Amino acid sequence: KITVTIQNKDLAEALDICLEGQGISYTISEKTIILKKSETRVVVINTPAQAFAEIKGRVTDDAGSPLQGASVTVKGTSQGTNTDADGNFSITAKAGDVLVISYVGFVSTEVRVGSNTTVNVSLVSAAKTGEEIVVVGYGSQRKSDVTGAVSVVDLEKAKAIPTTNVAEMIRGQAAGVQVTLGSARPGGTSDILIRGRNSIRGGNAPLIVLDGFPIENINDVNPDDIASIQVLKDASSQAIYGARASNGVILITTKKGRAGEFKVSSNNYITTQKLTKNFDLYTAEEFAQLRREAVRTNNPPTGGPGTEPYSTDLQNFNGPLGLEYLNFIKGNFVDWEKEVLQTGFINSHTITINGGTDKTKIFTSANFFNQKGLIPTANYQRGNFRINLSQKLSEKVSMEANVNLFSDKQKRESSSLDFITISPFTPPYDSTGALVRDLAGATSASSTINPLWNIRESDYDVKTNLFNINLVTNYKINKNFSYKLNTLLSRRYVDEGQYFSTKHGSGSADMGRAIVTNNLREEYLIENILNYNGQITNDHKFDVTLVQSVNQRTTSVTETVGTGFGNDVLSYDGISNALFDKTTRDEERYRLASFMGRFRYKLLDKYQVDLTSRYDGASVFAANNKWGFFPAVAVAWQAHKESFIRNVQAINNLKFRVGYGSVGNQSLDPYTTLGVVGAYPYIFGDVLFTGYLPGSQLPNYNLSWETSTTFNAAVEFGLFKNRITGSVDYFKTSTTDLLVDKTLTGTSGYTNTITNGGETENNGLELMLSGAIVRNRNVNWNITTQFTTYRNKIVKTGIVGVNGEPLNDRARGRFIGQPINNIRTYLFDGIFQTDDEAVNSAQGNKNGTVTPFQNVTTLTAGAIRLKDVNGDGVINDDDQVVVRTDPKWFASISSNLEYKNFDLLADVYIVEGSMKNNPYLSVFF
Repeated sequence: KITVTIQNKDLAEALDICLEGQGISYTISEKTIILKKSETRVVVINTPAQAFAEIKGRVTDDAGSPLQGASVTVKGTSQGTNTDADGNFSITAKAGDVLVISYVGFVSTEVRVGSNTTVNVSLVSAAKTGEEIVVVGYGSQRKSDVTGAVSVVDLEKAKAIPTTNVAEMIRGQAAGVQVTLGSARPGGTSDILIRGRNSIRGGNAPLIVLDGFPIENINDVNPDDIASIQVLKDASSQAIYGARASNGVILITTKKGRAGEFKVSSNNYITTQKLTKNFDLYTAEEFAQLRREAVRTNNPPTGGPGTEPYSTDLQNFNGPLGLEYLNFIKGNFVDWEKEVLQTGFINSHTITINGGTDKTKIFTSANFFNQKGLIPTANYQRGNFRINLSQKLSEKVSMEANVNLFSDKQKRESSSLDFITISPFTPPYDSTGALVRDLAGATSASSTINPLWNIRESDYDVKTNLFNINLVTNYKINKNFSYKLNTLLSRRYVDEGQYFSTKHGSGSADMGRAIVTNNLREEYLIENILNYNGQITNDHKFDVTLVQSVNQRTTSVTETVGTGFGNDVLSYDGISNALFDKTTRDEERYRLASFMGRFRYKLLDKYQVDLTSRYDGASVFAANNKWGFFPAVAVAWQAHKESFIRNVQAINNLKFRVGYGSVGNQSLDPYTTLGVVGAYPYIFGDVLFTGYLPGSQLPNYNLSWETSTTFNAAVEFGLFKNRITGSVDYFKTSTTDLLVDKTLTGTSGYTNTITNGGETENNGLELMLSGAIVRNRNVNWNITTQFTTYRNKIVKTGIVGVNGEPLNDRARGRFIGQPINNIRTYLFDGIFQTDDEAVNSAQGNKNGTVTPFQNVTTLTAGAIRLKDVNGDGVINDDDQVVVRTDPKWFASISSNLEYKNFDLLADVYIVEGSMKNNPYLSVFF
């Protein structure tokens, strides 16, 4: 039996001294030491109880505010806990143990336990020190080491927005990222544009990467599951994703399990929605006066004042038009906006469970989201379940399993809800309170179908089921060299059903009309990733990442249209009973194979160079042009670490970075380069046969990748102990070999083809500025502003003249030197005041006739005057101007005020110079 007396020494150190040379190993648990020799227990020593103690403490940020949920663990053990709402914790440890205190967004700290049983720790924000970890694709970096244009979204601000639309959450949270609401219906999506448009034919939507694998829809992610969001904006940061990243990349990382006792949390909110701004509509009185004045204009009075329709006494005006005004006096009118729209309602409920040991960590969540829309019958319901499991199999091998299950149901409006042009004197209900179908009477030439009637007589349901299974294996070959296998299996099934009843405005002629669509999308991804982290000396550090990837997507769409229903009882579920139906099916497959390499070198912790290249092969191209090579280089200089700046107290961070590189875009549908044929059934000898003929598009076997080459230069700064931080980025992108459609003459039998004849340019400026106005123990007040401006223009449309000069493509709205998105239109130049002025104008051609585009035979006073832009005395197509639709600039200003455990967020998003087409006012007659 060995007796060990420990005095003023770490327990493990004392045992090492006592047992040296005896071949005896030991393990230490709470109050017991187990000695072993040749795997046989020798003796058990009960240590004094005072060797272990309850360590208490408090964790705060650098302003003194408590950090709830900070992790406190005993290094090298599975023992751990989290801080409470006041930042307090309690854990059992012994002298010599090392406590690891960590919190998301802060630099982790290690504290060795001594004789003092109270440990208070102040954590420093990682963002303020440059130690913040940023996901950059196939790995992560300290923010201070990032050489590309990468924006980090402030999740606390983003999650303050109560929406299921993750795109709306990041609106105004990152410079250069423009978010436009695509659909305001419940469950609707938004369009995300990063640094403007580059492609004409292809999409400009960014690549969404969730936990390392691409996803189709950003709204597949439950906002409560998100741990971080980063946006890759320039070619040097995007090149690692190659062809899929031509329009930028949004990297989303979900929450992972943390060691410690299991904790259950809940996040719930309820909110309402109302329409705050619509068209400025006439009141009932204004509408009555408008109609009366219109009749006066076309029917001059035959008598003097007081005779119809020139009566000035509106209340005694008893002519045909007087009925509308009399109805107004009696209150017989309706506000259609109030009749059709209602107050929306949103509620969301999430429960999460997080915890585990050093070997097994689990994060799981369940969410239910329900949204009732502004339009009757429009609503959205979603259920989401996620489990993220991390399992350490050995010191070298670990595995991760990320499973996401998603199911939703969306009820959409199924017909036009145009109520702004309906007279307020045609109410939706009759005298008995029943809905009427024809607002002006079934026999009236101006009859309009009641929108509430069409809402009632239609169904439009979209049901989605999705699962993503992501399995990751990590193998640490040695301390510098590691291997990662990343795999994904995804399956999305969408069941869509529409029905227009036999009484519906669009279904009555067909005796009911049903459309049922089934859409299946299946995807798999396999990536082999090798990473080496090394250093020659402390001054020379580098890492190398190599990736081989295979990605396949298969989609199939089946659509059945049925008409002729005996009744409306079963809605679209009764499509098998339709008298007539037609079924179409479309299936296509897309494959992408890739090889990627990245080399990062850092000198003296001040200078960094990143070299990235990716070699992509896409199945959509012809055999001789499937592969594209996309390289990029970026350099960064942390000037604040130089000796001549280091002692300048006002400067805490000053970093310059420059990047240049290319990415590709394969904006082609599968099989386009092969030539698609169409089926043509025919009868021969009383037997039905099917023949096949080439389609209308001439295949081009030489199509190649669109290539976008970007130059980016930036400066980042932090001043006055990082109370003021910001960045300025300038970028310029040139996209060549642009895929564009080209019209052909009919003599070949083809009407169009696709070529690589287009070219565009895009350049802009991004600014970000953040200031800590107040920073102390109880109060924190921060203001952040983002500003972005960019201009894109078409350099070549793909159409050339007889001498090879580039020409405009007017038919498709593409004009050299003009933006990609534009409106070509005449300019409003006032109202003609007299008939003579109208007839003798350029519009009237000075001979009483009217320019052909106007739907009138005689131009008179009151007509719209168009501007003679070129001054040739004639109004024709040459007088149309091109107007850009994208904004001149957009910006955001957010204020975040925190007082103890309360916070107040105010956010303003500003868009200037965005032009929209108003279908009610855009036609000049």
